[in-house]
Amino acid sequence: MAGEAGRPATRRDLILAVYDEEAMGEVTTRELALIQKALLATFGEGGAMSPAEIAQVLLSEDLPVRFDALLARGPDGAAGHPFDRYEELFADRATPSSLHEAKETILFLDRHWRQFQATGDRTGARYARQTARRARQYAEALAAPGGNAPRAILYQEIAQWFAIWLQTPDIFFSWLSLRESAPDFKARFPKEG
Repeated sequence: MAGEAGRPATRRDLILAVYDEEAMGEVTTRELALIQKALLATFGEGGAMSPAEIAQVLLSEDLPVRFDALLARGPDGAAGHPFDRYEELFADRATPSSLHEAKETILFLDRHWRQFQATGDRTGARYARQTARRARQYAEALAAPGGNAPRAILYQEIAQWFAIWLQTPDIFFSWLSLRESAPDFKARFPKEG
């Protein structure tokens, strides 16, 4: 089944078409990179697949894949999958343990989210929001009954910050400024106010 201008309509079809067009034979890191490039060119960032997913398609057709290619790293030592750059960028950002860390994390996420939005990088924008959701879930888990009671109030506040940023990023920092000047905030968090 062909899509526009004779292009394959599915990622699976494209993988097999590139394999045939390039007369690949055994698939190594080089071939995986060629297939990934074709996926991105045809389907955009949302069309990227992990090396394991590409290999699964090829193996389902009994085509030879070198398994060391699935674990390969780039020449700079970075992981070979295109999404690894997002994983590395947002690593360790979902576990703030203070209001200061939460604020710094939201500033970081907001800056990158806006950059990704401006450049049309939907994958990067999605990773920024997913990191914020994980941070909110982390804080909610620590604020839950049975958690660390003295710090439960802190984590409730952190969870609220991430929830509000996720709902209304354009007004979050105005809201935060008002929140930090509120009497109940100053009473709960005297060191922060």
